Amino acid sequence: MTSSRLFFPIALVIASSTSHAVTFVVDTTSSANGCTAAPGDCGIVAAITAANLQAGADNIHFNIPMSDAGCNAATGVCRITLSSFSGFPSLSTDMTIDGYTQPGAVPNTIPAPGANNAQLKIELTSPVSGVGWLAISSSVSIRGLSLMLPGTQISGFGTPRVNLQGNWFNVSAGGGLPSHDLASSPMDLSGFTNIAIVGGPNPADRNVIAGAGFDSSTPPQRGGGAVSLRANSTASATGILLLQGNLIGLAPDGITPQPLRSAVTISTGDDSFTQPNLRILDNRLVRPIRDFSGAFGGGLALNISRQMTQPMLIQGNVFGVTVDGSAPGIERDAITVSLGNSSQIARVKIGGLATGEGNVFAGTLAQSGGGSLGSAVLMPSGDVVSFVELTGNRNSGNNGLMLDVPHATAGGGITRGRSPIDPGDADVGANRAHNPPEINSFSVSGNQVSLSYRVDSSIANTTYPLRVDFYRALGDEGEVLIGSDDYPASSAGALKSTTLTLPAGVSLNATDVVVALATNADLQSSEASYLPLSLQIQAPVTSDCRSGVPLFCSGFESPPAPSLLIRVRANNSVFAPNGRVRVTGRSANCTLDLTPTTTPLQSEGACVLVGAGAPGNISITAVYDTLSGAFGNPQTGGNVSVTQSFVIAN
Repeated sequence: MTSSRLFFPIALVIASSTSHAVTFVVDTTSSANGCTAAPGDCGIVAAITAANLQAGADNIHFNIPMSDAGCNAATGVCRITLSSFSGFPSLSTDMTIDGYTQPGAVPNTIPAPGANNAQLKIELTSPVSGVGWLAISSSVSIRGLSLMLPGTQISGFGTPRVNLQGNWFNVSAGGGLPSHDLASSPMDLSGFTNIAIVGGPNPADRNVIAGAGFDSSTPPQRGGGAVSLRANSTASATGILLLQGNLIGLAPDGITPQPLRSAVTISTGDDSFTQPNLRILDNRLVRPIRDFSGAFGGGLALNISRQMTQPMLIQGNVFGVTVDGSAPGIERDAITVSLGNSSQIARVKIGGLATGEGNVFAGTLAQSGGGSLGSAVLMPSGDVVSFVELTGNRNSGNNGLMLDVPHATAGGGITRGRSPIDPGDADVGANRAHNPPEINSFSVSGNQVSLSYRVDSSIANTTYPLRVDFYRALGDEGEVLIGSDDYPASSAGALKSTTLTLPAGVSLNATDVVVALATNADLQSSEASYLPLSLQIQAPVTSDCRSGVPLFCSGFESPPAPSLLIRVRANNSVFAPNGRVRVTGRSANCTLDLTPTTTPLQSEGACVLVGAGAPGNISITAVYDTLSGAFGNPQTGGNVSVTQSFVIAN
């Protein structure tokens, strides 16, 4: 990613005045020593204590010899073990603690969002639960450390600045598991911090932020802890929160999951002062399924506690995918937007149309009993005010939607999933519960894509012009952006035609499906488009398991029970439908995937109802799963189903 999205010069933020600086050199792994000029007599605790007594912005460096009992000469790693909670001092004056000053330590050189190849040589750990650093009323920079403290490792309260760069949290200096099995939260900067910088635009700035502890699974799986970030402006200084370039929930290899328990919480500060500048850029985050006995999980939790006046920027991040392309995913939603109350206002830009601005969302997972569908972005419910723009992102294998706007049910409740399309777009909700576009025609000729579409939103219910983004669909979501079109007020509710030129490297054919999102002039995006479809169940084909086609039977019955091969066809007037269909009959069930047939605008799939082939009447139901493809019921936003009766002959 380029640094053009940064609204402040990083070097100015992380610099400290050094006119009265004193440098303390830690030369022993013992935490009991003082900090004198004698060799082997300056431990980390004593160095911090001494720095706290200085008026200037001091430095703590490292030069621990390999002869020290806590060092491993083969690896060059020195482990500092803190034996008590009360013996670890707070950071109460300005200081920089730099682990890269230890001989042999080398910062990471791999750009985001890749793996992290830093060579760390200083580890801090403790066998005592609750040990961590507290920064109070001071500006603190910490870099180049392997932090394995079994508590909240970095806390900030009343701090002008906290800068965390080039560290590994809950990871050993060798890139392995922490030295303990206790729960540990990498950081809690939810107190009053004016500037919170975690990572940065350069490879050397990138942190590894992993979880520690175990869940409640049998056997237990690794994971645990939380990250909370908040920046507050003051009367004299605008706050800054930057989370950039980090590996979150992963080991340094960028492949091995070490997830946090909870989503990374981003808080906006309150209305007492100017809104801080908020940027979440170029991170790679995974949170695979874990059992923490509650509704935990998610990627980012945006807690909006003010009336925002400028957008939080979320760009260039990779959610749910490791550096080798596998997708452990995100349990629950990748991004959740929450308002403290209905008077507060969310402004967030997720993605962008310039190179490198789009995020990747992959493998979001529904949580059993947790009320989450596993969407890329979940919006707040109710009659709230939000300005959330979703554009230019890539989506793959998410269980839920690209953008999920909870909507009211007929019984007065709130539900998640596709929203119904209401005439004129008069309903209320997050982002005005904006109707998505409706695609009316589609054709491809070479690298030219021709479409006609309409957006059923009256001038009274949205702000024109609209920008309509079109994506090649993968299931129900936009896999890759193929182009955008302006939809003016003069076209409101009417069909409009456009021809788009495919971007380099993007292909499209006549059997592909396209989805679209509409974003109004106030930067409020809609959910993704979807179209109706019709289903027809073909006459079942029976088998007694002696036909030589083992697909028809499970093979475990004695004698084998007859089964039914079920074919379902789906049609639409614009596209050959994609997605999944669930089939049930006589207590048996199966699932099929729709694939295009040689007949235009038609798809078909087959599956087997095992043991359902006895002679007699049978009622078979096919249900199209609207979260699996770009189709559904426009009146309800729900699934499409059909039930047909057949007679199975002797």
